[in-house]
Amino acid sequence: MSLHAYYHDNEGEDPGHPHHSSRSVSIREHLGSLGITITIIDGPDFEGNARKIAKQQGYPLTEDSTFMWDFNDHSASSSFIRQHAREIGEGSRNENTFERFTIIPDYLAVATLGSFYLDVEDPLKQTWIRSEIPAGTMLRFPAGIFTRLVPVKAKALMFMKAGSEIQVLWGNEAETSHVRQEYLKSLALGKFGP
Repeated sequence: MSLHAYYHDNEGEDPGHPHHSSRSVSIREHLGSLGITITIIDGPDFEGNARKIAKQQGYPLTEDSTFMWDFNDHSASSSFIRQHAREIGEGSRNENTFERFTIIPDYLAVATLGSFYLDVEDPLKQTWIRSEIPAGTMLRFPAGIFTRLVPVKAKALMFMKAGSEIQVLWGNEAETSHVRQEYLKSLALGKFGP
């Protein structure tokens, strides 16, 4: 599967459906303007290669900063992930509870097996962009960006910087957070560029 993105059709049905609006989005330009950077990792050892790249970018690869997420078996996931996996999983099956969230601080995430849908909010256009994320795709997310995730049969790794207090904020709590407001200011100033 190749990486591609499109505007979400916003139809009120199962979030696990593709929701393809037939309006494609330039991945690197548009998602880049929202602060997301994308790196395609060579396989077949996506996990090993992701760890090397994360280390080169200053991520310490410790137990407190590297988290495995097994979408099929939450018990095989890191404890930090298990705390939030159920809420994400339950919300992703129902359009009424498909909740947006942000993770603080900035982080890297890479699909190491399978693929999944990721929605990213474009607050300037007041819409959502859906991407199909295949194995070998690494994304760097800025703190304050809203995402929604549809867990399927996949595994992923997350990398955080050392000494960071990690928070997952949902819905209105996330909307009113200081980090979210700083992110929105950065967008308005064109900090991330096209």
